[in-house]
Amino acid sequence: MIAEIGIIATGLAFVAAVYAIVAALVGMTTRRDALVTSARNAAIATFPLLTVSCGLLVYAMLDHDYSIAYVWQTTDNNTPAFYLVTGLWGSQAGSLLFWSWLMSGFAAAALLLNWRTERRLMPYVIAVTMATLGFFLILNNFIENPFERYWVTPETGRIQPALFAPAGGEVFHPADGNGLNPLLRHLGMVIHPPMLYLGFVGFTIPFAFAFAALATGQLGSGWLHATRRWALVAWLFLSLGLLLGGRWAYDVLGWGGYWGWDPVENAALLPWLTGTAFLHSAVVQEKRGMLKFWNMLLIIMTFLLVVLGTFATRSGVVSSVHSFAESEIGRPMFAFLGLSMLASIALLAWRQERGDLRGADELDSVFSRESFFLLNNWMFLGLTVVVLWGSWAEAITTILVDLGLRDTIINLGPDYYPPVVRPFLIGIFILMGIAPLAAWRRSTAERLGRALIVPTALAVALMAYLVATGTDSPWALLGYGLVTFAGLATLAEIWKGMAARHRRGENYLAALLALVRRDRRRYGGYFIHLGMVVMGIGVIGSSGFQKTTMQTLNVGDRLTLGHYELQHNGLYEAQAEDGRTMIVARTAVYRDGELVANVRPRRDIFMTTDPATGMPTPGTNMSIPGNYSTVAEDFYAIITHWNGNTVTFRAYLNPLISFVWMGGFVLIIGTMVALWPSRQPDAVTRKLAVPSGHAGARAGGGD
Repeated sequence: MIAEIGIIATGLAFVAAVYAIVAALVGMTTRRDALVTSARNAAIATFPLLTVSCGLLVYAMLDHDYSIAYVWQTTDNNTPAFYLVTGLWGSQAGSLLFWSWLMSGFAAAALLLNWRTERRLMPYVIAVTMATLGFFLILNNFIENPFERYWVTPETGRIQPALFAPAGGEVFHPADGNGLNPLLRHLGMVIHPPMLYLGFVGFTIPFAFAFAALATGQLGSGWLHATRRWALVAWLFLSLGLLLGGRWAYDVLGWGGYWGWDPVENAALLPWLTGTAFLHSAVVQEKRGMLKFWNMLLIIMTFLLVVLGTFATRSGVVSSVHSFAESEIGRPMFAFLGLSMLASIALLAWRQERGDLRGADELDSVFSRESFFLLNNWMFLGLTVVVLWGSWAEAITTILVDLGLRDTIINLGPDYYPPVVRPFLIGIFILMGIAPLAAWRRSTAERLGRALIVPTALAVALMAYLVATGTDSPWALLGYGLVTFAGLATLAEIWKGMAARHRRGENYLAALLALVRRDRRRYGGYFIHLGMVVMGIGVIGSSGFQKTTMQTLNVGDRLTLGHYELQHNGLYEAQAEDGRTMIVARTAVYRDGELVANVRPRRDIFMTTDPATGMPTPGTNMSIPGNYSTVAEDFYAIITHWNGNTVTFRAYLNPLISFVWMGGFVLIIGTMVALWPSRQPDAVTRKLAVPSGHAGARAGGGD
């Protein structure tokens, strides 16, 4: 009965989405407001319907109803209750349903919150959001339905998954399930996919408003005001997803790193890059009425990259530990991507040809803040292009070879990325330091140069100190100099505001809090910049100065790495409650000869169950590291091979890697500050409490 209700609820959600599209467009063209209202109600109704579908699937997993194929694929009798619930997004069909549920929730919230203020845009917003939802519900209803059941034909004994009973078939109830993919049994991976989905789905809302603005000709800043928070929320979730994915890779994949330039990792990074550019560029349009075309292009690109990332993860076109198995959804998803691209780019080109996207003002000075924001856009766009090519070069050239248009396939590995991304990262960090110090509209090189003297001098001094203390890597020196410059320039801006209020009698902490309350958007942006600076310190240290070794040890032997030693004290086997077998090494970590920690690197061996026979078969074998962490560095060891009590260990020493996670925390806090509602009107919040002679005060705001 659970499966039948789930099938009906998911099907009704699809019908409601299709009705909403038709009713919204017909109501708009015939000017029948009641029909548009009906379309809105139908769109909102998709959320409770899909809530029922998701709830039923979770209940089936908690109830161990293995007759439902998805439940068998993602759970077993030993799966803890927590992973039974999170199994909802543990495989293809369930994650698509979860994606659809989130999409319906975002759409319902946008329609309810913006219904009165952006009434003229609503018909197209309904059409775009429901078209996106409707496409994913096509996949859920007709290709990857999570309510498929196992059926057995008594005459032949054949067992097969199907949505409806085959001739003479009866529901088959396996005694146990296959269990969740072991790689997903980690808190970071439990939270990582929902955060990415929330980011992906969230960017659909500003795209829908942008498309509606292009279609209706309402091309002022109204659609930006309506969607700025939606875009920032999506960006926040996407940032969280990327950070959690990096932590999961560091803890579970056992290669000593957190970012491997994997094509599916990049698929989530790409919309983050264009989304970041959009958030900066939107400020310029709101302040100056400029960059209208840029903002439209960036939000369209972000949405298309979201769809491309979803396609990369689910189509099997690119091979990755992060992706689902190859399925039948690749072609329809590629078709949806193509149609979305044609429709949005054609509409954008039409409006540009008509001159409807012409900005209100031209650049008054190459040293103005808007000029630096435009240059920032180019940096992010260039970074997007080189990462996109690195991710898709193999797939694209494979198609060209198959068509006879090329002779060879280009396969770009992780070594491709550092040299091509460095120039853009250098430019981004330079602009991160310069842009907040520049004035809006008019600025001069002399004025800007005076503001840059102190952060530049201190950054150069740090680089000289690093050279004197033995740092000989040019890229590391340049990187530390740039992040120091960007960080100090940002701190200088914050300090000027605090000092101005302090001179009026406030203590520094009260002054900072008052500044943040007065302009949450600007100071939230500053904290985000500081978070990126802290992360930059960690990335440079952990990638540029990582040390590694691999040695085979008998009991009592030690390996040495830097000023650390790892002593092997024996191996034992344990059985976990979820049925996995753990091979655990007792090891002790010494620093400069002193015992600092006992760590337990291990191998987890999982078994799977055949649905027909119920017999266990060998499954995934995972390396879980043991690590000793300080603020300055992380000592990290994994088991690569064992024979009796003889174990081969690979050890890593990752300097400053904790700064990656700390910087991510600061970035998230800054985003939440920028999102927090202000009690004051926008016109007031854009006035800065800094000295009247300061460029930023005359400019009246920041990003």
